Amino acid sequence: MPRGLLNWSYKDVTEFLKDHGFEFKENKKGSHEAWIHNETQAIVDINFNGSKEFPPRTLETMIRQSKLDKKEWRMWASK
Repeated sequence: MPRGLLNWSYKDVTEFLKDHGFEFKENKKGSHEAWIHNETQAIVDINFNGSKEFPPRTLETMIRQSKLDKKEWRMWASK
């Protein structure tokens, strides 16, 4: 389970995105996936990395792509 902005796995990120209105859009090159929010048209590129955790800088990129405030990510992680 993530703590703040640390220890986020693929499963955590996709569950967060689903909870915030994102849907799987398509498989991309390699092991990457695109997730889209239909209202804002925000697209988040996720690398399916199995059970490994994302490095903090990678998660920061996904947060920026989502156009959601970091506070939303932190609050979801503290549930």
